[in-house]
Amino acid sequence: MAEPKRISPINDLMFKKLMASVEHKDILSGIIVDVLGIVPEDLKIVSPYSIELCKALVGETDINKLRHTLRDIAATFKSGDYVSELQIRKTRHFHERLAYYPMKRYCENYGDESRITIKHDGERNLYESLRPVYALNILEQSHYDDDDALRVFELYDPVRNKGFGKDILKIGCFELKKVNIETENQKHWCDFFMGREISANAPDYIKKASEVVNFANLGEEERQVAEAIEKASATLQDELDYSYYAGMEKGEEKGILKGASDVLNLLKSGKSLEEIAKNMGIAIP
Repeated sequence: MAEPKRISPINDLMFKKLMASVEHKDILSGIIVDVLGIVPEDLKIVSPYSIELCKALVGETDINKLRHTLRDIAATFKSGDYVSELQIRKTRHFHERLAYYPMKRYCENYGDESRITIKHDGERNLYESLRPVYALNILEQSHYDDDDALRVFELYDPVRNKGFGKDILKIGCFELKKVNIETENQKHWCDFFMGREISANAPDYIKKASEVVNFANLGEEERQVAEAIEKASATLQDELDYSYYAGMEKGEEKGILKGASDVLNLLKSGKSLEEIAKNMGIAIP
């Protein structure tokens, strides 16, 4: 019997369905606990997944805007806020982007009346509305030059070995292709996102996630949108590969022309072949 077809968990539609569906809050809660070590009590999803919203975006905008919209996950819980993003490829200004969304979320909370305690004299402290923001970025490509799958950045004084004194901001990067994985559950998540077989001892919420990406369990409209995104991703990758190799060929051509020009200029200046070779770092046998 043939294996059921699966849509990749890093397909933008599937990522949104997995991490922002009200009925799948246990999956989102599980990855927050397993990767960031935070228990999100009273978890509420901001802008829950809706295939109707996806269809509207497909009808009104290009597929790339839809993909960008689907990658962003936001939630709130008792002790803080959570934002998550899926990044498939390396991007320019990677670190700026990494910091921007959680910082933006933190600042947006300023003055939120629902989070401010009004004293008997009517006094309000607007800073009371600010809460910690925890961010998780799931990265298919390697961004850091080591083998560690997970790093979590926070405000810290490295010279005096002191923390900020209060949780304000934590930014996690979970690189799926790295080999140094801290816990068994984190390994199960890597296996899941990379499309590998899920171990029998994986938590139930990861097994559930594996069932969600089963093509047969998707509605017809979800299948159409998911496949459209996969097709767009494949086309984009082909274009990137073409641009890369075309650029390499162009660069080699320019390098050869520049090298020839440099040699001619050195010859005109009266340099010997031995001097030219030394100047250009070429060994003469």
